[in-house]
Amino acid sequence: MEMHQALIDLFVVVASYIMISFIVVWVIGLAIKDSSIVDIWFAPCIGIAAVIGYYLADGAEPRRELVMILAVLWAARLGGYLLWRNWGREDRRYARLRQHVESQGKSYAWHSLIHVNIYQGITVVIIAIPFVFAQVATEPVELGVLAYIGSALVLFGIAFEGMADLQLSRFRSNPANEGRVLDTGLWRYSRHPNYFGECCVWLGFGLISAEVPWGWIGLASPAFMMWAILGMMGKELLERRMLKKRPEYQDYVRRTSGFFPLPPRD
Repeated sequence: MEMHQALIDLFVVVASYIMISFIVVWVIGLAIKDSSIVDIWFAPCIGIAAVIGYYLADGAEPRRELVMILAVLWAARLGGYLLWRNWGREDRRYARLRQHVESQGKSYAWHSLIHVNIYQGITVVIIAIPFVFAQVATEPVELGVLAYIGSALVLFGIAFEGMADLQLSRFRSNPANEGRVLDTGLWRYSRHPNYFGECCVWLGFGLISAEVPWGWIGLASPAFMMWAILGMMGKELLERRMLKKRPEYQDYVRRTSGFFPLPPRD
């Protein structure tokens, strides 16, 4: 009973912090006319949620500390990258959305609150579920096999996604690559190596959570992330746009794995 109450208490605190922070970001975005700052906030918000869990929960110290360190590492890497990529200019996706909503005579402010910021806030609440279980649990005291496997997956995912983002950034920075498709490095083996790395990160956190009582519920986080990344709002949407903008992308799709890194097809 005490653990159940601790779970509820921490979840309420973390969820409240997340949702309020995304509303604050919405207000700031309206003031500076840049909704894409919500993407910059996404990763740091999750990292801070893990820090909150570390200090408020009374679970086993090794697991609380492990989750916090891994989450902060991931948040610093992805948050820093998105800050560098997006700061100072609104992402074209949000500019197009703003134009589309306003062309229909609707309020972009309220549309962005519900469909962008609150949506992302709810997404982060779901993603943070493994943190709550892992940081509240008092047993087992020592880290086990799942925690070590999960940690390795998180670190691998951070490195893999970071390398994919670095390769893409370098490719885009070269004016000679305008309109071309990146098909070298990690992008030779997967059309979305950054998405693959991200899913590894959250599967890792899910495994760390699964080691504690009822922690298997935390596997909802990687399941949700895979659904979001591989579904209509992630991979599918991006590929539809790429097929329209870059004719050679069709051949890239034919010879390159859509998600799992595999040798290219001839």
